[in-house]
Amino acid sequence: MDDLYNGWSDPLSKELTQRIITQILTPVKNHQIAKYEKYNWYIESFDSTSSIPQSDYLILEGVGSGQIAFREFFSKLIWVELDPQAGFERVIARDGEGVRTEMLNFLVNQSNHFSSESTQNAADYTVSGVP
Repeated sequence: MDDLYNGWSDPLSKELTQRIITQILTPVKNHQIAKYEKYNWYIESFDSTSSIPQSDYLILEGVGSGQIAFREFFSKLIWVELDPQAGFERVIARDGEGVRTEMLNFLVNQSNHFSSESTQNAADYTVSGVP
């Protein structure tokens, strides 16, 4: 999902949902090559296109990947249980202190998203995401 969000301002938007359905999920369902716009976090814009070859399986992972609008395309939904603070610390370690404020806001968006989408309750399986 990191390549698909439209930056920090509204990462879990309806626009994200429509783009993923149109560019990825529908083509994969129809056994076509999926081509999607890839977000560049450094220039804060979509700047390239990537493709997903035809396949019988696709794993879409990350916050927002289990939303209601996508579920008709899934055979299984897996909830990865991870303490939000542990996830936050991983992102800061990976991307640096410069994203701290944005990540704190993202955690609020994430919590609201999971609640409104009832993602955890809809999951077929739950696994621990903490090694």
